[in-house]
Amino acid sequence: MDNFYMSTITPLFFVECLADLEKTIRSKSTPEQLVGSLADRTPESQSSPNVHHMTILKAELSRQFDVTTVYGRVAIAGGDAVQLGDKKGFVFRLSPEAEALERWTRREFLEVERNIARQWRRSLDLVDFDAMVKAVMGELGRWRKPKTLEDAKQIADTVIDYMDPEWLLRFGLNLLGVPEATDWVIEDWIGRRRPPLREHVPYFTFMLTINIFFCLVLPTQLLRNVKASHHVDLAYLYYLPFCSVFTSKDNFHAQIVPLFLGPMQDFVNGIDFKEDLKKLNALYSSLPEQLPWRVLFSRSPAAPRPRRVSAFGRRDRSP
Repeated sequence: MDNFYMSTITPLFFVECLADLEKTIRSKSTPEQLVGSLADRTPESQSSPNVHHMTILKAELSRQFDVTTVYGRVAIAGGDAVQLGDKKGFVFRLSPEAEALERWTRREFLEVERNIARQWRRSLDLVDFDAMVKAVMGELGRWRKPKTLEDAKQIADTVIDYMDPEWLLRFGLNLLGVPEATDWVIEDWIGRRRPPLREHVPYFTFMLTINIFFCLVLPTQLLRNVKASHHVDLAYLYYLPFCSVFTSKDNFHAQIVPLFLGPMQDFVNGIDFKEDLKKLNALYSSLPEQLPWRVLFSRSPAAPRPRRVSAFGRRDRSP
């Protein structure tokens, strides 16, 4: 996988896996062994930890980040502008996400990270979808019941494009958990002559669309067996702008992710992805041993071009 793909590691992946340390599993393995096995199989040489989605959102709202400049590429933190004489550049130091990835690969699961995972698991017990839907739809007003998931996505897009934009900014900032930014964001938007929100704050708009879509779908039977953990599964979609391929074995993602992909992006079922990687491994393993090592790891004409693939829509426990 490291040879043909560059993996985007989301912060959610660490927390979700580490949460397994705080629960009892039915297999003979201990929680530490399970998480350690996941760490061993996490791509290293061609992987990059993505900045947390809330950090990205706040950076966009403060005009320090433009998501349109990084579509399909990982968002890396830690860049500091420097100047030496007439030359300017950036120095990238290890971000908290990068440090977490290094500890992860060394199986150093710090107690502070385990505490975060413990809090995360407890927070899932407090998820109340009925209350969330009631609150959101109470603000949005009466909208017809979507007939399909595609229909729900179209309704969510209609809300974004035709509701009063100032009201939508206020509503969305509160829903996404950054109400403290409301006054400055509104003032900045007005000062820029009220541009369309999709142009002014595209990442905010993307996140808000996902949440409105989910609240439209929850009262229906379009998604079956909805669990509290789906609230976290949905958050993986926030990282779609930072990859060209999203792969997951989760049926929830298989239904929803394709609706939010751009024209240059693909969804690949996790089972199919693993099988194709096995075929590539078998192909190169069958080549004569006397071939130089570099030939074994060079891309053949039939091999896929390197693409930025999201790291594990859900954690994969199979070997």
